[in-house]
Amino acid sequence: MAFWNRKRKKRKQERETEQTEEIMQDTSVEDKDTEEIPAGVATQEQYKTEVIKPVYKNDQKRYVTECCQSVVDADRQIEKCRKEYQNVTESLLDIQRIERIEGEDKKEVLDSAGQIVKLTRERNQYKNRNLTISEAAIRRLDPYEEELVDEIKKMYEQEAYQKALDGDLEKLHAEKKTIRKEKEDIVEKQHALKVMAKFLIALILSLFVLFVAIYFALETDMTFPYLATVLLAAISATVLFIESNKNRRDMTMADRKMDKAIGLLNRVKIKCVNNLNVMEYNHEKFGVKNASDFEKIWGEYCKEKEYEKKFAENTEQLNFYCEQLIKMLKKYEIRDREIWLSQVLAIIDPREMVEIRHGLNVQRQHLRERIEYNEEVKKEFIQSIDRLLQENAENKEELLSIVQGYSLYDSAAKS
Repeated sequence: MAFWNRKRKKRKQERETEQTEEIMQDTSVEDKDTEEIPAGVATQEQYKTEVIKPVYKNDQKRYVTECCQSVVDADRQIEKCRKEYQNVTESLLDIQRIERIEGEDKKEVLDSAGQIVKLTRERNQYKNRNLTISEAAIRRLDPYEEELVDEIKKMYEQEAYQKALDGDLEKLHAEKKTIRKEKEDIVEKQHALKVMAKFLIALILSLFVLFVAIYFALETDMTFPYLATVLLAAISATVLFIESNKNRRDMTMADRKMDKAIGLLNRVKIKCVNNLNVMEYNHEKFGVKNASDFEKIWGEYCKEKEYEKKFAENTEQLNFYCEQLIKMLKKYEIRDREIWLSQVLAIIDPREMVEIRHGLNVQRQHLRERIEYNEEVKKEFIQSIDRLLQENAENKEELLSIVQGYSLYDSAAKS
């Protein structure tokens, strides 16, 4: 008897595996259709990173540290996106499972869903309300009711953070412009020194020729003029040499400052892209324009919930059909069953289901693009580190110890 039980259990598991594979194939086809939809990810050309090649040892160590920190940031973003991507995928799988319900079970699910929609509309008719929020907005926010306050705070923080990042970008661009102007001034000074050197050489040679002519013409002692001219030449050469060396030192310092500014600018640009993508994703997710709009909609949403508490005459009947629907969804292993109580209209109206699926596919496309962007950023920084290690063999061990401190290559191997 135990043998036959195990055999039946094995056949059931095989059927479940086949069903999951079919669902994933259908979902992948929908994703291909969604690829034509504009992703809405922040313009990345504006924040494209720039390549720098530090020459000095301390600059190399600082650059490797910054690259490692950027890779860690990219890993963190990838992990967050993958978790959210898995949640969205599970929601799409639930849609596929619901659509595959057939026979009497399908009839029972539609009946329960229809009763829930009917009772919900009756409850809404009882409410003498004057609200600006739409039913679509309420259905969109219902799954996240417990998280809305925190999400609003996060959105305000993200907008403030974006303003700070934009301010940093402006400062860094201004600093780059200032450093570039300094380098141009140094080049002009160096050119002026060359012109001055040529002029002094011509002047000194002219004086020597003049002194020789005077000596032979007047047979006058020209020792002191000669010595004065030699002294002038020595002083001029010393001054020119000192100023030239100073210009070289200033140019080296300006190059190092430029490398540092570009490194900081690269990191700020990456943070801008990630923060803008998070903001845009949340705007799409909650159907809002900004944090202020979100707070306003949330206030209307709270009023709606208060009105619902005042009119609960049909609550018992509604709960009964909700329990029936949950029971049927549980039978077909729908993972996130509670959310379908707020999206029940989609079960009886295919157009609503299409809208939900479309929204989830758009979210998944955005998440894929965020993952691809951060993986590309991570790859570029790892390549930069590898290139720096190869080009600086004498400093390789010290730089490699910094990389190992971040477990960078272990992370790269996993991804």
